[in-house]
This record gives sequence, C-alpha cells and structure tokens, in this order.
Amino acid sequence: MPSQNLPRRLLCIAMLAAIGHPSAFAAKLGAKSPTRPLSCTGAPALPMPESTLTSEETSDERVHVYADRIESTLNESTRFSGNVELGRGGLRLFADEAIYNQMDNSLDASGHIFLHKQSGETVVSPQLRYEIDTERGVAEDAQFAFAENAARGNAKSIRFEGRDVLKFESVRYTPCPPGRDDWFLKAGDLTIDKASQAGTAHNAVIEFMQVPIFYSPYFSFPLTEERKSGFLAPRIGQATNTGFSLILPYYFNIAPNYDDTLTARAMSKRGLQAVNEFRYLGSSYSGKFDVEYLPNDRETNTDREAVYYKHSQSLSPLWNTSADIAWVSDKTYLTDLGIGLIQSSTTALPSNLRLDYGGSIWRFTGRLSTYENLDTTIASSDLPYQRLPQLLLSGELPAGPNRPHYALASEWVYFYRPGDVATGQQGNAQRFDLLPSISLPLRTEYLYFTPYLGYRFTSWQLDYNTVDTTPERGISIFSVDSGLTFERESNLFGSPYTVTLEPRVYYVYIPYQNQDSLPVLDSAVPVFDFYNFFRANRFVGADRVGDANQATFAVTSRFLLPGSGSEQARVSLGQIQYYADQRVNLPPGTVTQTTSDTIGEIYARLGQPWYLRSSMQWDNKQHETRASTLYLHYRPAADRIVNFGWRYNNTSSATNGFDEQFDISAQWPLSTRWTGVARWNYSLPDSTTILAYAGFQYTSCCWAVRAAGRHYINQDGSVNNGVLFEFELTGLAKMGEAPETPVKQGQFIFE
Repeated sequence: MPSQNLPRRLLCIAMLAAIGHPSAFAAKLGAKSPTRPLSCTGAPALPMPESTLTSEETSDERVHVYADRIESTLNESTRFSGNVELGRGGLRLFADEAIYNQMDNSLDASGHIFLHKQSGETVVSPQLRYEIDTERGVAEDAQFAFAENAARGNAKSIRFEGRDVLKFESVRYTPCPPGRDDWFLKAGDLTIDKASQAGTAHNAVIEFMQVPIFYSPYFSFPLTEERKSGFLAPRIGQATNTGFSLILPYYFNIAPNYDDTLTARAMSKRGLQAVNEFRYLGSSYSGKFDVEYLPNDRETNTDREAVYYKHSQSLSPLWNTSADIAWVSDKTYLTDLGIGLIQSSTTALPSNLRLDYGGSIWRFTGRLSTYENLDTTIASSDLPYQRLPQLLLSGELPAGPNRPHYALASEWVYFYRPGDVATGQQGNAQRFDLLPSISLPLRTEYLYFTPYLGYRFTSWQLDYNTVDTTPERGISIFSVDSGLTFERESNLFGSPYTVTLEPRVYYVYIPYQNQDSLPVLDSAVPVFDFYNFFRANRFVGADRVGDANQATFAVTSRFLLPGSGSEQARVSLGQIQYYADQRVNLPPGTVTQTTSDTIGEIYARLGQPWYLRSSMQWDNKQHETRASTLYLHYRPAADRIVNFGWRYNNTSSATNGFDEQFDISAQWPLSTRWTGVARWNYSLPDSTTILAYAGFQYTSCCWAVRAAGRHYINQDGSVNNGVLFEFELTGLAKMGEAPETPVKQGQFIFE
C-alpha cells in the first residue's frame, strides 16, 4: 500500500463502519428537510456535439439526417457515413456511420456514437442498435449520463427497454459530478426504472475514495427524493450509558399516507434494542405510534420498554381531539437509553387525552392529564396531582367597542394522587370553580380604561380525613386597567423613528379571606416578571385567591419604523405599590411591604444582524439584583449564528442561595463545505459544565459526514459523555436533522 494513500484508506475503513447496509434512501413522511450536500454544477458529463439540424427539424416527428455520404436501397435501408447526425423530435444521434432501416424504423450505428434522448439519457458508445419507435436497443462499451439526478458512469452494455427502463451490465455508477470520482457503485447488473423512480443492482460493491466499503448481493436505491422502502443512513456513536452503539433504521413506504420505520440499535453495554415508529396521515387526522423494546438489559438484567402515541383529529369545524401518551418501564429508562438531550433530562413523562370545542361564544375543553414520575428523589405522596378528568367551559358574549363585556369561566376537575391505600389516605379531591365577570373596555386612539368586576366561587369535595371535607370560598375581584399612548417622530443615530411613551396603571382590589385551611391541589406562585405584574390573582390555580389592594405602575417605550410600524426596540419598567399587607400566602403567613421589586425589560434590534433581550429584577430594600438575564444574538445569515446568554437568580427559589449560568452557542460555516457547531452551558456556583457539545459537518457534492461530541448531566446528577458519527452518500442514504442546533436556540429566544 503506497504511504501517500494511507490516510485516505484509514478514512474509508471508518466509513465502512458508518455506512452499514443501506439498500435505499427514504424521505420520511412529513419529515423536515435536513441539510443536503451542495448542489454542484459545471460542465456536463457528456457534452453534446455541435448540431447541424435547425430548430424546426428537431421539433417535428419526421426523421432528419445529415451525412457526408449516403447509399440507399429503395424501401429497405439507407447507409449514412461521415459526420452523421440524425434527429427526430427529442432524439439526437451523432455517429461515424449509421444504417437506417425503413421497415422497422431502426438504426445500426458505429464509430464515435453520441445518443441523447428527450427523457434525459445520454449515451456514448462505439456500437449501437436502436429502434426509434419502440425505444428499444443495445449499446456496447458505453458511457452514460442522466440529466435528472446528474448520475453518470460506464457499462459493458446498456439495453434500452422502452421509454422508462434501462438495463446495464458490468456497470460503474455515481451521482458525483464530473471530475469528482469520490465514490462509485459497481454492479454485475443494474436496472434503472424511471416509472418507479428506482434503481436495483445485483452483486453490488460501493467504493469510497477507491476503497471498497460495502458489498450486497442485492441493492436498491431511489432516483429522486420520493419516499422508498429501504435502509436509512446508520449512525454510530459512543456514550457513557450505552457504550458503543450502532443505529440502523429500515424504512417501509407502505402507502402515500402512512409509513413505518423499524430500527435496530446495538449497544455494547446494553444489548440489542428494537425501535418501531409507525406514522399515518389523513385528511382530518394525523398521528404516530412508537414502541421501544430492549430484552434483558445487560446492565440491569431486566426487559425494558417504552411506548409513545400521538394523535390529533378534527371532528368538525368546531370540534377537535388529540392524544399524547407516553410510558416507560422504569424511572431511569430515559437517563439510560434516551437518545436526545431533552429526553435524557426529563423528570416526568406526561400523558394527555383532550377534546376541544371552539364556537363564537362558548369554548369547552375536556382533558385527562396524567404523568409518570421519573424523579427517583420524589416520594409518591409528594407528587403533583393528576387530573382525571378536567372539564373547562368558558364563554364571552359578543360586544362592540365601548360596550359592556360579559364573560364566564368555569372548571370542574378530579384530582388524583397515589398514596397510602391501606389507610385510605390517597389525597383525592374534586374542585368546582366558577368565575362570572363583567368589564367595560373604553378605548380611543390614545387612551384605554377598563374597569372589571368578577366573583369567584370555588368548592371542594375532599376524599381524605380532614376537619371540613366540603369547604367553599366566594370572593369578589375588582380591577381597573388604564393607559395612555403618546407618539412623536424622532431621529436616532441619523435614522427616523416613531417613538412611543405608554404609561400604564393597573389597580386590583380583592378583600381578604382566610384560606389557610383550604387544600392546595395545584396552586403555586408564578415567576415574578413583567408579565405577571398585570395578573389580578398573584397565584396560579384556583385554590388560592390572593388578597390585594395594590396598583402596578409601568411604562413602556417603543421605537417603530415609520410606515411599516416594525418594532426595533422596546424598553419597559414597572413596580407594584401595595396599600395593605398580603395575608394570603403559600406557605401561610403575612407579608408586609409597601412596594415590590422593580422589573425592567429591554428588547432591541441593534442593527441587522444583532439582537438583544435583557431583563432585571431589582430589590429596592436591599439595593441588589435579585434576578437578571441577558441574551445577545448575532445572525448575519440563515446558516450562521452566535448566541450569548447569561442568567442570574438570587431569589428564594434558587438552589444553594443563588444560581448563575453562562450559555454560549454558535453555528458557523468554516468554509464552503465545512460547518461547525458548539454549545457550552456552565454553572458558576457549582463550577460545573451542565451541557456542552461540539461538532462539524462536511458536505461535498455527493457525500456528507457529521461528527459531534457531547457532555451533559442527567437529572439524577450522573454525567453522560458521548460521540456521534453519521455518513451519507447522496442518493443512497440520508442523514437526519440534528436534534438541537444553535440556530434553533436563537429562534427560540428571539421568536
């Protein structure tokens, strides 16, 4: 082996492990289009000789021939020799010599033959027999090229079997453009069927960089991006939890509206896992059903399974239903076997069944919500309640401008939580909640004033031992939301803007009612942010209604582009003024304060392609920052991005007193064919990297490779390290889409 070929051959050996046994490529039903190799254009593989025929002669169905010499036998055959050119419709033939048989409208050509068909095939051969009407014939020792997918190659012989079928003997085939012979498919015979858009080969060998990496006695591949049954691109990797792994999916194109993917996942630490994904699509419904099964996990000595089912359906223009069900056999299933970062960090697996109605006045939702606890540190008695079921009905009467607005919101829900069944302490409960209200939205071009009056009645029926098993609560809610909008034209850094000043005052009065003895089934205190300044109830859930005599004072200023009104920047600042103590709290107690922390938010387009979003919560008593975020986003083009994020939390909800994290990610083309991605999420208090990955993707004209390494901490505190490798040959196998990219992260932050 020559020493200069050693690096290339070592690369090819690595590719052999990645390519697996791909017998076809299939674009999965409804899948997003992943990154494809570059479309390389250049000189045609087999350029057409200069033509003598006129445009009129190439467009009709008569046979037109030019040649230096002609010998004809009446009503039988004609011999053309010297610079022969024949045309009929879309058929073009160049040769040194050709015999045209008038009886069967056939050709016997020899010499330097060039044949081009209207359907896109081009053949160069020294010997050709061809029937013009039936489009049947044979070419010997031929070169060929296809216009549709830029495939090309050579064969010992090519048989034309009508308009759509070509059969090759001893063929060498590649979709790589001329001048880039990166890989070839060699086969004893190959059939190209344009009607079914498929190619099938026998005794096939794939050579990558002149090194054989794969053999199959039978091989099938598509000619277009249409779905087709067969193997998808395999993936290989190494991870702490699974060891070395090889993932090999096989795709079944069952029908235009449903398909199935069966995946074999071999893990050196765990064994062989089977994963099946079935998908379906109808005119009014769609869904998928996934099953995973790992028999006799080598690490746990148990069988491990998972089931996922998702369905959505439109029953009528007003009624819709959906299902989202997930189940795993044990609490550490996703930590041990989950492929994605999100799956691996999941602490609860939700399942929902839902029925929705949406009319012009009434809206209804019926829902069954349960979940499987995957957090090994939480006891069953401390778990949140499941809703089995939850029924919500709300309505709003149509109202015009400056007229009373009537609304009703109601809920009935049965809460269930596993407990000590032996003593009957399961903690189950029912709750009915009703909130009728009336408001009067008064609005002009620069002013709005909306008084609101509601009455919230809630009753419970408790299925466990307590002093009062049927408590009730009724409480009134009054608020006034008012604001002004001022505008002026201004210039900033030489650019014209419409600048607004929008002061807002939101007053809430809710009388105090002792609620310490009432159950807490789903109520909690939401995150204190600018949005929650304008909530009448400082709790989520119906178990608590906070007493209030307070006013929120806020102001927002926007910078708008003249004409389009596009928002280029927004600055908001707000604070709550309390006129009475807050006596309803979780846990019970009284909070005495005259003002809340101050919240500020900034969003700005710093000039294409820079974007900024930041927020801060300032403690006015301690004169310190309680929470703050900063996101800086640079995206000069759709395929390149840099995200910088910083989060700080010094509130009571923060673990270990405070939490501070950096989150930096980037995706950037390193050259025409190389793209790099990276992300680093670091916790300062713990001096720990929470998540990190880095990788690259190389795309050439006819193949691509992706490699990445990742590190992350599971929800149980264990560390998982892994590497992933994917390899694609254009037209034979296709890489999936990366589960998480910095581009997606930037879109999420700045949507």
